[in-house]
Amino acid sequence: MKNILTSLLLIIISLGFGVQSCEKKNEKTTEKTSIKNNETNSEIDTVKDKIEIGFVDTFEKLPKFVIDPTSEAEFNVQAETKDFVVDKIEKSNNCFYIQTSKQKLKFKEYGDNEHNGSEYLGFNKNLDLFAVQNNSVTEGLGFAEMTLIHRSTNFVYEIISLGDWSVSLPKMSMNNKFMVYFQNPEYESKTLSIAVLKIDKTQPSKHFLKEYSSCFVDNGLSIEEIRWKNDDKIYFKMYKSSLDENGNEFKTYKYYFAKIN
Repeated sequence: MKNILTSLLLIIISLGFGVQSCEKKNEKTTEKTSIKNNETNSEIDTVKDKIEIGFVDTFEKLPKFVIDPTSEAEFNVQAETKDFVVDKIEKSNNCFYIQTSKQKLKFKEYGDNEHNGSEYLGFNKNLDLFAVQNNSVTEGLGFAEMTLIHRSTNFVYEIISLGDWSVSLPKMSMNNKFMVYFQNPEYESKTLSIAVLKIDKTQPSKHFLKEYSSCFVDNGLSIEEIRWKNDDKIYFKMYKSSLDENGNEFKTYKYYFAKIN
């Protein structure tokens, strides 16, 4: 009987140690998961001076512009410009780096094997701005945002998405007084969103970019290209996708223009 009690006691003690060991293991696992979830794709959060811009609520309070039909010939006669140039930057170990006047920012590079990362979209020398798109894709759901970084001031402007994915790379007006960007319809939505920010180099960094005007239209069209005529008039090349009898996509194009003033 004494031997039986001793054996039971040893079993209980060993089970107790087993539970304690599992709890410690779970604590370590939770800690690692927490650290992993807190990892960021970039060092944007380390920048002290930054601002979010382009909220829909803000645009709703401002003047709206309308888009009117125009011809392909009228669109084609407008000058085609390239605002952001993808120059050579430092890269290593699936990361790229942007050097501002105050710090070197590190970004995890987005690619085929890395769905949570950033894309370098180029540098605009006239406005001293870097453009970076930060992407996050999880279980088939994608989210992204557009970020502009001022090289001289180290100020960061995060342009709020008008949907789930990032807005387009901004397009500058002829004299760099305005920038326009858009969000094409997503999923089953038919809404095309176009927004204009005013650029004012005379203002402090916080007010360098300011919401100016917008157009939200449910026409089911997507924008393929934008061209400015001057600082007041914008031309758009839009399209609607369809499938032929073989399941191949083809685009039907339409052309529009807008006056923002």
